[in-house]
Amino acid sequence: MGIVTALVAAYLLGWQAGPVLSRAAWPWRRPAVAVALWASLLAAFLAVLATLITLTFALPPGPLHTWVEHLRSCVPGHTHSGEYVTLAVALLVGAAVARLSHRGLARARRTAADRKRHHEMVRLVETHPADPADVCLIAYDLPLVYCLARRHRPIVMTTGTLSHLDTAQLEAVLEHERAHLRHRHHFLLGAVDTVHAALPWPPVVRLAAKALPELVEMAADDAAAHRCGAANVAQALQRLALAPCADEGLAIGAGAQRRLDRRIERLESGACPPRVVGWRAEIALLAAPLCGVGAAVLGVLLSC
Repeated sequence: MGIVTALVAAYLLGWQAGPVLSRAAWPWRRPAVAVALWASLLAAFLAVLATLITLTFALPPGPLHTWVEHLRSCVPGHTHSGEYVTLAVALLVGAAVARLSHRGLARARRTAADRKRHHEMVRLVETHPADPADVCLIAYDLPLVYCLARRHRPIVMTTGTLSHLDTAQLEAVLEHERAHLRHRHHFLLGAVDTVHAALPWPPVVRLAAKALPELVEMAADDAAAHRCGAANVAQALQRLALAPCADEGLAIGAGAQRRLDRRIERLESGACPPRVVGWRAEIALLAAPLCGVGAAVLGVLLSC
């Protein structure tokens, strides 16, 4: 009964929730809430999936259950009639988990190596202005601003940016990048990329990997618009779209031209929410992971 509960929960979270959220129209209006909800759904799905894998090993007369019984009773000859079948299933599941984990960890290692190499390249050519204290400058004619996942001067800006943007637009750009850093968007996108490399077929994972890069940019647009004005953010987007974005960074001008046009149109239409995420939305976003954990706990209890 417990494994059935976990299977149903995994199906609902992994194969139904993602398509429903991807077809909704409201994430375009509330991107920060959508980012949090995608993260919640992924966390809930992974919690249920981990429970399902554990139950595969622990259900009687599974190998883990049998081994625990052997340790408790100290009777080496104690066996169940279905032990060999469940052992074979557990070995297959274990091999699959090992293979998928290897794929995910390999992707994570490549991403970490690429980021480290990019950080070292920036460190070779960067200069440190007196103000702002979180910005490093690179001598380059094209306007480009992006942030890196590091503590010391994480925002990278070219000297060409200073001649393309006025003071208000420059402040809007910096606020956009600071929003990425405050909300740990590098970590979120890196984690989703790792999960997608390991589990590419569940729709919730595939659709999250597709939707989140644009949603985090729109969420940062909103944060900058609240502090500096939507018009300044839109104008900065238009001017910074001239240069490409580094793969290891999050840039205000990142993304295909179609996505940039959609973001500019959104800012100019006044679609930014009055607040990025209210406390009611934060409470509501706990529903998905709590449901996932609840299903996992229920599955374990029903299996005992």
